[in-house]
Amino acid sequence: MANLLLRKSRESVSYDEQCEVMLIQLYERVRYVRYGEKLNFTPSERTSLRLSWNAWIGGNPSQRGFQMFLRMFKSHPETQLAFEFAKGSSLAYLQNSSRLLFHVNRVVKYIGKVIENLDSPEEVVPVLLQLGAMHGPRRFNVPSGYFPHLGVAMRELMRESLGNWTEDLNKLWDELYQWIIQRLIEGQQRVES
Repeated sequence: MANLLLRKSRESVSYDEQCEVMLIQLYERVRYVRYGEKLNFTPSERTSLRLSWNAWIGGNPSQRGFQMFLRMFKSHPETQLAFEFAKGSSLAYLQNSSRLLFHVNRVVKYIGKVIENLDSPEEVVPVLLQLGAMHGPRRFNVPSGYFPHLGVAMRELMRESLGNWTEDLNKLWDELYQWIIQRLIEGQQRVES
C-alpha cells in the first residue's frame, strides 16, 4: 500500500492504480473512525486552534514556515542534516533557499489542512500517513525524533507573536501536533514493515 502511494507521488499512474489509491484512502478514513486515536477537542477548542492559526499565519505563510524551520535548525542543528540541500549551509543562506521555501510552504499547507478538518480529522489521515511514508527510510529517511522539534519551534513563535497566548492554548497545540506526529510515524512504520 505505502509503495503504491510513494510511486504515485513520483510518476503518473493508471486509472486502476488511482482507484486503488482512492480505496486505500477510504479504508484509512474508515479505520481511523473505527479504531484511531481521536481528537477530542470541544467546539470552542477547535475555534481557538483555528483562530490562533489564522492570526499567526496571517497573510504570509511562507515567512512563518521559514521562521519555524530556521528556529528548529538553530535550536537543533542536527535536524538540518535531514535536508540534503541544507547540509553545511548557513542559516542566512537558507533564508534564500528556493528548495526550503518549497518545503516550508508544503508543511504550512498540510498543517492548515489539519486545521481546516478539525471537525472531521479522518479526512486528513490518509495524507498524513502518506507524508509519513515519504519521510521514512525508503525516501527522505527523516528520524521520527525530529518531528517534535518543528512543533516546539512553531509554538514558541506563536507564543512570541500572539498577544492572547495562554498555557491552555499551548496544550491544545501540543495535543494537535502530537496527533499529527503520530500519523506521520505510523506512515513511516508501515513502510518499514
